[in-house]
Amino acid sequence: MKTGTIIAIIVCVLVACCLFTHRRVIRALVKHEPMPKAPKWHFWVRKENRRDA
Repeated sequence: MKTGTIIAIIVCVLVACCLFTHRRVIRALVKHEPMPKAPKWHFWVRKENRRDA
C-alpha cells in the first residue's frame, strides 16, 4: 500500500472515532435540542453543566 492510502485510512478512522464519541452532541445540534451534560472529567466546563456520575 502507498503511504498516502495508509494516511487516508488513519484519518478516516480518527474522524469516525470523533463522530462516535460526540454523537450525543451532534444529535442535539441537528435536532435543536438542549446540549447534553459534559462528562465529569471535562474540567473546563462549568460544574453545573457537568454530569455528576
